[in-house]
Amino acid sequence: METEDNRSFSAHMLIPILIPAVVTAVEGYIVRQSFIVAVRDLLVVAVAGFAVVYTGRKKMTITSSVCIMLLALISSIQAFIPDFIVPIAAFGVVVTFIASPMIGIISTVYFAAVPFLVTERSFEYFLFTALMGIIGISLIYGRSRIGRYVEALLIYAMLYVLLYTALIVMKRMTIEPELIIDPAVGLILIIVIMEIAGYRFYNNVIKRREDLYKTVVDPEHPLLIELKNSNKTEYKRAIHTAHFTDLFAERFGYNRVLMKGLGFYHRIGVLSEEDTSIAVRTVKLAVNEGFPGDIVDALREYGEVRPGNKVSAEVAITVIVDSVICDLMKEFASGNDKLDLNKFIDKSILRLFSGQNSLLKKSAIPYSDLEDIRKHLKTERIYYDFLR
Repeated sequence: METEDNRSFSAHMLIPILIPAVVTAVEGYIVRQSFIVAVRDLLVVAVAGFAVVYTGRKKMTITSSVCIMLLALISSIQAFIPDFIVPIAAFGVVVTFIASPMIGIISTVYFAAVPFLVTERSFEYFLFTALMGIIGISLIYGRSRIGRYVEALLIYAMLYVLLYTALIVMKRMTIEPELIIDPAVGLILIIVIMEIAGYRFYNNVIKRREDLYKTVVDPEHPLLIELKNSNKTEYKRAIHTAHFTDLFAERFGYNRVLMKGLGFYHRIGVLSEEDTSIAVRTVKLAVNEGFPGDIVDALREYGEVRPGNKVSAEVAITVIVDSVICDLMKEFASGNDKLDLNKFIDKSILRLFSGQNSLLKKSAIPYSDLEDIRKHLKTERIYYDFLR
């Protein structure tokens, strides 16, 4: 079974590469009656399809592969039907929702290039189509989390008219009716498709994902309850680490759910008795529990923190907090209640950033955030009583 981490190519990834390339080459030969044009179209579309697949190979499922292939084929038939029937910008939004924004953007350029090659139209049409697709993806995806699309669609419509006027209408000496009617109908089709796709995506994906996130960071999650019953020390470490990662996420503007999940589950692998590292067991448990992909990726990165490795700011903050919490718990457990907390916390954090084997020497955390964390942890003297 293929996993999300599989970066190699699978057979289904050839679908959006080969089929559109062959079909476009045939269409190019029919329209231009040139074998050279057919070969050119075959090679260019194959390369464009490969760029889409290679960029999104980690998230390229059979569904997204078939969808991209079908939309590329629909785009190619613009050589034989009016342009407004093929709302390429909306296609990019659909691909974004079933795959990712990056795949959607590259696919939009791909969809715009296919009819451009077949018909050899002016570059302005290609630029207009590609830009409107990218703008549509940016606007709609930015609104997808709150499910409000009216403002985005209005902005899109105004930009559509402005860009079309600048690139297409202003290039013509005479204004014919179809020069106005066709794009107007196309804009209506695009907005309808984008609205339907966005609405369904929000209700069927975003809301379900948000419910899943709420479940994962619930202190009463079954994994945390099991940890509490089986290993109170690890449970205390997880709860207090999550408290601070959530606090710093809010203060610095990071993803609170992601960082709280990191705090709760960064060592949840202790629940498993498999003969592997805690890091490996942690990721496996998270995957088996159906955790969101970004939390799984963050847990994996946390487990792979090594001297010399690059570390994201979110993971770096979790490492800092966990190290301070763990060091304090050890000191309190040994009966050392007369710590100089200021010096102790400075020392605990400093060893993560200095020396040949420092874990966070290449971390992405800004220095200002690091200083804020260090100063704040020194003020939590009363809170540390919970660690005793």
